[in-house]
Amino acid sequence: IGKSRFALALAHCLMCLEPRGSLACGECRQCLLNKAGTHPDLKSLEPEEKGKQIKVDQVRELVSFLANTSQQGGYKIAVIFPAEQMNINSANALLKSLEEPAANTLLLLITDSPSRLLPTIRSRCQSLRFQLPSHDEALTWLSPLVPAQVDCEQLLLEAAGQPLTAIDLVETDRMDQRSQMNRDFLAMLGGTDTPLSIAEKWLAYDLPEALAWLTRTITTLITHQMAGGPMDEQWRPFISGISTQRLYKLSDQVLLLNAQLQRGGNPNKQLALEQLMLETCDVFTARTAS
Repeated sequence: IGKSRFALALAHCLMCLEPRGSLACGECRQCLLNKAGTHPDLKSLEPEEKGKQIKVDQVRELVSFLANTSQQGGYKIAVIFPAEQMNINSANALLKSLEEPAANTLLLLITDSPSRLLPTIRSRCQSLRFQLPSHDEALTWLSPLVPAQVDCEQLLLEAAGQPLTAIDLVETDRMDQRSQMNRDFLAMLGGTDTPLSIAEKWLAYDLPEALAWLTRTITTLITHQMAGGPMDEQWRPFISGISTQRLYKLSDQVLLLNAQLQRGGNPNKQLALEQLMLETCDVFTARTAS
């Protein structure tokens, strides 16, 4: 929803020599360095590999950077994302810098899961929460940025209301992948394909992406069951009479697996997908049996 973009925009504005309102001018020496990604007083810290933890050696290197004098005479700024990927050792290595930062030093910690930050980290930070834009706001912003043939309502639904995710879905092949996932899932529920076969097909997909699609789909089904929310007509034959409680349990399984990945776990991908597909079939079979 734009937390990382906001953090960089804030950093660039604070470093800018002639900011225009709340934005950097984009033209001064500081802005040109930031555009080139070579500003010596701005440092980003993220895991060396996607989904892995931020290591203590990375944080120690950042702490050394923060202890040095600003090369450009202004702010020194560090952006850490995702901050929840710091383990106990790396988080503890950052505490001193959070407690007693040098003058004109700013640390921006970005997280999707504030509860996963150590309490000692949270207590030393000011919290700024970002909310999803309203449906109408998101559509207004999104509509002029996507091709005319794209259904913005459906796109925003696929993106769970996140406008930047929606843009990414359009610019990559992820929408095609999600359409294929939907066809696979319906084929499995309709009995024309098997859970193990679908699990094998989904090995070609990024596991977090598959879990994101599953989360969105199950949430949509739950919303429809409880409040009559919108639902793809293709699902109607399978959703009638299904237990909302069972859907919640299935959602919990997906969320637990996703949380394991976010903590740096490395589950067996094929076994995890097979288990999810089999449990899904159990949920819908129970509906049929009842």
